[in-house]
Amino acid sequence: MTRAYQCANVPGPHLGKVATSASVAAAIKRAERPVLIIGSELRHLDWALNLAKEMDIPIVATAHVAGVMREKGVRPDREMGAIEITNLLKSPEWGGVRGEGQHDLAIFTDVLYYMEAQMLSALKHFAPHIKTISLTRGHQPNANQSLPNLSDAKMGEFLAEIVGALNES
Repeated sequence: MTRAYQCANVPGPHLGKVATSASVAAAIKRAERPVLIIGSELRHLDWALNLAKEMDIPIVATAHVAGVMREKGVRPDREMGAIEITNLLKSPEWGGVRGEGQHDLAIFTDVLYYMEAQMLSALKHFAPHIKTISLTRGHQPNANQSLPNLSDAKMGEFLAEIVGALNES
């Protein structure tokens, strides 16, 4: 078992699983309507943009991310605050980022740890219809799947392994 990246993050009795690259890839492949939420840290933006393009996953850009994406020639599907997307994901009636129906998988990357912890807690308690994956550095026990606590170098390796697992038949 991995501990929360920040020791004050006490999630209660229901803990998410520590992700493996294979389990993340399987969840992405299994999802009918995933969504990728990109936060302001921008450590792995290129990786996230490639994932979204390859798997046709809609992107929600939070904070200043949309401007950086446009500089790279990519338009996000939606620009909104982190709290706003969390509240929309809680509603089973919401039509989703592209209007195709509510999402069944929310993938978080590069979101500030403390903010993501609260977002995932809200979804865990009030959105049983959606699974969550945290691909942000530092274990998030409120996500259904979260990375273990990794160094930046190991984080890059893990993300590369996810791509490798997605490319396997």
